[in-house]
Amino acid sequence: MVHGDMGTLQLCLLILAGLFGLSALEGAAEKMTAWIQPYPPAPTMYHQLMLSCEVTGDASVKEFLWEKEGSRDPLQKGQSNVLIFKSFNESHLGTYICTATGSLGTAVATYELWIDDLINQVFVFPRETKDSYVLVRAKPEQPLLNFTVCLRSYTDLARPHSLFSYATKEQDNEILLSKPKPTEYHFYVGGKFVTFRVPESFSTSEHVCASWESPTSIVRFWLNGKPWPRKGLQKDYVVGAEAAITLGQEQDVLGGGFDARQSFVGEISDVYMWDRELTTGEVKAAMNNNPSPAPIFGWRNFPYKIHGEVYLKG
Repeated sequence: MVHGDMGTLQLCLLILAGLFGLSALEGAAEKMTAWIQPYPPAPTMYHQLMLSCEVTGDASVKEFLWEKEGSRDPLQKGQSNVLIFKSFNESHLGTYICTATGSLGTAVATYELWIDDLINQVFVFPRETKDSYVLVRAKPEQPLLNFTVCLRSYTDLARPHSLFSYATKEQDNEILLSKPKPTEYHFYVGGKFVTFRVPESFSTSEHVCASWESPTSIVRFWLNGKPWPRKGLQKDYVVGAEAAITLGQEQDVLGGGFDARQSFVGEISDVYMWDRELTTGEVKAAMNNNPSPAPIFGWRNFPYKIHGEVYLKG
C-alpha cells in the first residue's frame, strides 16, 4: 500500500511538473513581443529611412517577414530585421507589418508610416513671449559650405523679430534670418550679416529665400520669387552641423537665451532648407511647395516640436 501511494504521488508530481513546464513555455511565448522603430525618428522626404523590427523575449529569432498592408507580395523575408528605403517618398506611405518567428513562436508588429504634410497650414505665434517657439527636429548631416533657407511669414510687427535661427555651441548666429524693421531683412552667417532693403508691406505675406556659398562668399536673396542684387559675406567660412534650429525666437545660446522683444508674432509656413544654392526657378518652385532638388527638410514632411504658445492652424 505504501508502494502504491508512492507510485501515485510520483505520477502526480510528474503531471504537475509537465503542467508547470508547459505553463512556463506558454508564459515565455507570451512575453515575446515586437515593435518597429524608424531611423531617423523623424523621417525626411528623399533621404534614407530604415525601419527596424525589434524583438524581446526570444533571442533566437530565425526569420523576419516584412509586408505592407494592401500589397499582395511580401516586401522582404529573411534573417535581417531592417527594411531600408534608400530614398523615402510618398509612394512608401502606409502601414507596415513585421512578423518575427523564433523558437518560442511568433510576434507581430505594425507601424503607420506617415508624414506631417503641412500644406495649407501655418504656425501661429499669437503674442509676444520669451518661451514660445518651434524647434526644427532635423539638421544637416555634415558642415555646410553652401545652403539655402526659404520660408513665408505674415506679421504686422514694426519692431525687430527673428524668423529662422540656427545656432551652434561656437556661434549663436551661425545662420539667422531676421527683420529689424518692416523695410529690412538681416541675413547672418557666422555672426556677420548683410542687409536687404525691401518695400514695406503689412497687407500680404512675404516669401523669402536666402542662400550663401562659401568659396565665393556670394549671398543671394529673393522676395516673393524676385531676386535682389547679390552681396558678399564670410568667404571660406564653414557652417557647423551640430546645431539647434528654431522658428520665432532668436537664440543667444544654443537652444535658448530668448528675448521676448525679439520674438515673432504672426504666422510662419513653407519652411525649407537645402545644402546648396538654389536658382530663381527652384525658388519659385519652393514658393509653390514643389521643391526640387530634395531639401534637408521641408514643409511637406516638416519635423518639428512646438514649445510654449504656438498653434498649427489651417
